[in-house]
Amino acid sequence: MATANQDPQNIGFPMAQVVNFTTTNLSNGTVFSEPHTVSGPTGSFNIPLNAISIGGNKIVVPLTSDSSQGASYLKFHLPQPNSSEFYVTFCEKNNSYSDGYYDYQTGIPSQYRTDLRNWIADNPLGLPSQPTSIPKTLTFTVYGLDTNQTSAAIQYTVRFTGVFGATSGGGSQQFATA
Repeated sequence: MATANQDPQNIGFPMAQVVNFTTTNLSNGTVFSEPHTVSGPTGSFNIPLNAISIGGNKIVVPLTSDSSQGASYLKFHLPQPNSSEFYVTFCEKNNSYSDGYYDYQTGIPSQYRTDLRNWIADNPLGLPSQPTSIPKTLTFTVYGLDTNQTSAAIQYTVRFTGVFGATSGGGSQQFATA
């Protein structure tokens, strides 16, 4: 029997990044509560995202071409019905978990960090030797379900940034949203 995945809200920051969407009434500026729908991710990159829907409003994006046990992925937990919470977790392929992926809860292995860094770089030829920050931005489309106006949808981005050429240890990565 498969092990149940940890709810991302119980994993906590920094291993699970959370975004709460809200809707603003443009006529009076008040914020009101409504569930949101999110679609994506999209983006323009050298290497296709190859995003995979794994059911239950979850999408994974492979960080390498490897899809075997232990392979590195990003997992996007889209809002569940009647919710506006969006989570991003760092995970690896693991068939013993109910959704097929294990979300890291206490630390990220060095190989995952390398995979994430290379994915951010999108395999450009010749990374810089001087300290350089390279971002990779994924775009999602968001709109409220009660207002249900896709014409009023907004673009939401999740940005991953790698610093390359900064240290002999190979650089670092930073997760940020905008």
